[in-house]
Amino acid sequence: MPVSRIHARAPGKLFISGEYAVLLGAPSVACAIGRHVEACFSSGDAVEDPEAARWRLAAREILLRHGLDPAPAALPLEIDSNALYSDGGIKLGFGSSAAVAVAVTGLLLAAQSQERRSCTVDRLRFADELHKALQGPGGSGVDVAASLHGGVIAAEGGRVESLHWPEGLYCEVIFTGRDADTADAIGRFKEALQGGEGAHVGVLCAAAEAARQAWDRSPEAIVAAMQEYAAAWRELDRWARLGVFSGEHQRLESLARAADCVYKPSGSGGGDCGIAFSTDREGLDALCESAREGGFLPLAVDLGVEGLRVRRQPDCA
Repeated sequence: MPVSRIHARAPGKLFISGEYAVLLGAPSVACAIGRHVEACFSSGDAVEDPEAARWRLAAREILLRHGLDPAPAALPLEIDSNALYSDGGIKLGFGSSAAVAVAVTGLLLAAQSQERRSCTVDRLRFADELHKALQGPGGSGVDVAASLHGGVIAAEGGRVESLHWPEGLYCEVIFTGRDADTADAIGRFKEALQGGEGAHVGVLCAAAEAARQAWDRSPEAIVAAMQEYAAAWRELDRWARLGVFSGEHQRLESLARAADCVYKPSGSGGGDCGIAFSTDREGLDALCESAREGGFLPLAVDLGVEGLRVRRQPDCA
């Protein structure tokens, strides 16, 4: 297969539950969303973006470490992650760097020679190594797993399980209007734990476990579990002074209560997006309208979409 015709597409992700708790071994639930990173090899005389070069060179080292052919990583890349940013260039909290790592992984592994492709390569491990090489080792890897596997997943202790989205569970994704610094938030969380985990941490982990188990029950159970998780997370946020529930998230939480919906930040919090849950479609519609009036941006995104896809096509999208 000519490498110029290989195209990789990886979705962004949203945390549904388990933020922070997953760093302590508790389960998390996440899903792939219908906004994607696109990656391909540059054609013609196109100048490679410096950021694409950083990903390519980091991937070359990992190819060598895994005994794979580094030659594809000598070819300039084109990476388009614009769909995971707002029109103003603000990241939305959809795991753009994880999606880039997954797309680049899919692209470079597909470009291996036939004999090299016949070797078993753990794509999740490769993509996670690539992501951590450029973003640091502090994350959970759930965002990488969600982008690679697609759909809805439960992740715990390195294990990934596919879940199904139940009929009758409705969600809306709302952008706060500003981004969040995930690495800084994780650093503050780990710093807070140095003085002892405290009761709030145990409560959060128990709520994360309950949120995971609710997916085996009913939409009503999931919504109730999301409410309990949000409450436990809010208490831990106050205790550790993480700034997860920023003013924007608090206002959206208030609007959700007025619409009889459950709302929580998604991911590190402090900015980015939040998710509202309900078994009542009309209630969520009312929340979206009040959020718009309040200056927030509801985002129409499909949840639980297909994961990494690698295919051949003439040109890069």
